[in-house]
Amino acid sequence: MSYSKPQYSITYRGPEKLVELTWLPETESMTDQDFKDGILAFADCALQHSARRLIIDMRQFRYRPSSEAQVIRDEVVVPKYVKAGVKKIAWIWPGESGDKMTETPGGSYENRYVGTVDEAFTWLTAKT
Repeated sequence: MSYSKPQYSITYRGPEKLVELTWLPETESMTDQDFKDGILAFADCALQHSARRLIIDMRQFRYRPSSEAQVIRDEVVVPKYVKAGVKKIAWIWPGESGDKMTETPGGSYENRYVGTVDEAFTWLTAKT
């Protein structure tokens, strides 16, 4: 019997109230449904743990989601982040940089694009 390889992993770090999504190389063969399932599982984990901080590690992400999948992110996932109480999301996305606010009728959170896990943790755990 053969088993498929995982496309992502989700880690919860209780003391930091942080949930981390790491996309894996198997995303190369994912479908839109796989992508939606992954982002919904991550958002549900954030909600379950009332996460204040998120890391999304894009370094091995190989999939290009459709515009329909992006709508699910905007209309379903982002409101779950807000409901959970997320204040900061660090995107590990080499080549991207900068800060951005995500604002919704229900609330807002900061986004920062960084190149490494260390940069993500430093920014997320900095006292503000």
